[in-house]
Amino acid sequence: MTATLEQTQADLLKLLKLVQQGEEVVITNQGRAVARLSAMPPSVPSPSRQAWLARLRQLRAISTTGKTSPTTEEILDDLRSERS
Repeated sequence: MTATLEQTQADLLKLLKLVQQGEEVVITNQGRAVARLSAMPPSVPSPSRQAWLARLRQLRAISTTGKTSPTTEEILDDLRSERS
């Protein structure tokens, strides 16, 4: 599909929906092609990142101390109650 710059500005959401459905949109300005809208390939996490995240989960599981500390909200609530 071809769209002028003016059409693109007016109907960008509609054009993006077309792109998501697999259509390619060429944008023209004064009759000349100046840009192309096309879908991005789906991102696939790299195997090394997945392995790193799995190792991180393992380390967190084996290194927990069982201790818990107050959340930021709890600390702020305590400070607010002290002011009252």
